[in-house]
Amino acid sequence: MRRKIASYLSALIISIYLVYLDYTMLQYVAWETSRRLFPGVEHYPVYSFVRYLFYLTGAFVITAYATYFIFYIYFRSSEGATKYPRLYPKVSIIVPAYNEGMNIERLLESIYYQDYPFNLVEVIVVDDGSLDATAEIASSWGAKVISHETNLGKARALEDGIKAATGDVIVTMDADSYFGTGSSLRYLVESLHTKPNIGVSTGIIRIAPIKGSLLEKFQEIEFLHSFEVGRRVQSYLGWLLVVPGAFSAFKSYFLKRLQTVPKDTLAEDFDLGMIAHRAGLDSVFEPNAIIYTYPKTSWRRAYRQRLRWYYGGLQVMAKHRDMILNWKYGEKGFFLFAHIILLEYLLSFIHVFGMVSFPTMVLLQYVFDIRVLDFTLPPMVMAFLFFLVFTLQYLPGVLMSSIAMAIEYGLARAFSYLTPILLYYTLYNPLLSIIKVDATLRYMRGVVQGW
Repeated sequence: MRRKIASYLSALIISIYLVYLDYTMLQYVAWETSRRLFPGVEHYPVYSFVRYLFYLTGAFVITAYATYFIFYIYFRSSEGATKYPRLYPKVSIIVPAYNEGMNIERLLESIYYQDYPFNLVEVIVVDDGSLDATAEIASSWGAKVISHETNLGKARALEDGIKAATGDVIVTMDADSYFGTGSSLRYLVESLHTKPNIGVSTGIIRIAPIKGSLLEKFQEIEFLHSFEVGRRVQSYLGWLLVVPGAFSAFKSYFLKRLQTVPKDTLAEDFDLGMIAHRAGLDSVFEPNAIIYTYPKTSWRRAYRQRLRWYYGGLQVMAKHRDMILNWKYGEKGFFLFAHIILLEYLLSFIHVFGMVSFPTMVLLQYVFDIRVLDFTLPPMVMAFLFFLVFTLQYLPGVLMSSIAMAIEYGLARAFSYLTPILLYYTLYNPLLSIIKVDATLRYMRGVVQGW
C-alpha cells in the first residue's frame, strides 16, 4: 500500500511540474505576442489575466490527464506476454436489440469467426419489440431469439437474456458493435479466470469509422482516452468500477443470483459493476479483447447519449453513496470520490465556470462598468489573450494524446489526427464538460431523464 501511495504522489508531482512548465510557456508567449501586437500594453495585467484564465480552464484538466498518462506509459510498456486460457467454459453472449436489422448481421458474423470453440458459445438475441427484421436475421444465423411484443427497455432485455443463459460466463454486447479481432472473446473469457476474485472483465471499445467526419474523430479520441488509457490504468491500480454494457463478461453465478437487473438508473452497466464490488468481486481490463461500435453521426444524438451516461452515473453514485470514501471497500471507495466526483463532475463545473466567467466579466466591466476583477487591459487585448491561452494551454494534452494514439493505432494515424486532437481539447472536451454540468443540474432539479 505504501508503495502504491508513493507511486500516486510521484505521478502527481510530475504532472504538477508539467503544468507549471505549461503555465510558464503560456506567460512568456502571451507577453511576447501582446507587446508586439499591442504596443504600450503593461506586463503585469497580461500575466494576471493569463494566470486566472489558465487555472480556471486548463490547469486541472492537464494535471488529471498527465497523471493518467504517466501510469498508462508505465503499465502499457510492462504488459506481459500473451496469455492463453487454461479452460474453455461455456459462454452465453446476450445481445439486446431494438430495430438493429442493419447492424446485427455483422455482429453475429464476427461472433462466429471467433477462435473460441464453436460448441461452447451460445448467442441469445433479445428482440425488444423491433419493427424491422432483427429477429429473422438473428434466427437465420442460428442465434436463440427471445422476442418482446413491445419495447420494454435494455435492462429488461438483459434480464430476460440472463434468465435464458446456460453458460458459465455471460458476455453482454450491443447489437451495433462487432468483434475487432478473432481472439477477442477468448482473451476476454481468459482474463475473467486469471484470479479467483475477478467477477467482471471488459476490453477495448473503439469507434468504427463510417464517413470520417470530425464528430466521428472526436468520438475516436474520446474512446482512446476512456478505454486505451483510462480503464487500462484503473484496472492495474485496482480501481476499475465502470464496466461498459456494450462489452463486458460476467461470471454467470453472479448475475444468476441477482433478483433483477437494475432498472432504477440509466446506467445499468455501472450499477452492475457496483453491485459486483459490493459482493467482493473485482473487475479487470483485457487490452487484447477489442470490439468496434458505430459512432453517433449527429451532434444532437451524441449530446443526448452522453447526457444519459452522465445522468445515469449520478443516479448510480446516489444509489451507492455509502461506498464513497468508505474504507470498507478499500481504494474503490476513494476512487469513487477522487475520480468520478472530483475529476468527472466537479472539475467540469470549474472548467465551464472558467469558460463563461471571463467573457462575462469583460462584458460587465466594459459595457456596464461593473468590476469583478481588476482587469486594466483593453477589451481587444483580453479577447486575444483568451483565445491564445485557451488554444495553447492544451498543447501538453495534445502531445500525450498523440503519443497514446501512435502507440495504439500507429504513427501515421497519430500524425493525421493532430488537428482533430487539438480541436478535441479546444472544442469537444469543453462540450463534454457542459454536458456533465447539464446532467448534474438536471439531476439536482429532479428532472426525469429518458433515453
